[in-house]
Amino acid sequence: MSTGKCLTKFLKLASINNKMQQSHLSLYSAILLSYIKSDYSNPFPVSRRELMKYSAIQSIATYHRCIKELVEYKFIIYQPSYHPDKRSQITLLQVRKSK
Repeated sequence: MSTGKCLTKFLKLASINNKMQQSHLSLYSAILLSYIKSDYSNPFPVSRRELMKYSAIQSIATYHRCIKELVEYKFIIYQPSYHPDKRSQITLLQVRKSK
């Protein structure tokens, strides 16, 4: 899956979705960066700390809200890890046009 195409489709949908905020865009970009760093494997491991750093989100509540909403909008599948030594998993979904 091409990250350029993912980002382009995501930005087009975000521009017409009035619920999307800058934090969603930043977090999705950070997720794409993690996808690239994982050699394009899907699903791939993520670190909350790294995603927050790359997206410049400073509030854990904002991070969790944005992750939850990206799941609701069907951009990602998120499988949290509650173990401190294991990373959570994210699966990128094909970005589809809204009807």
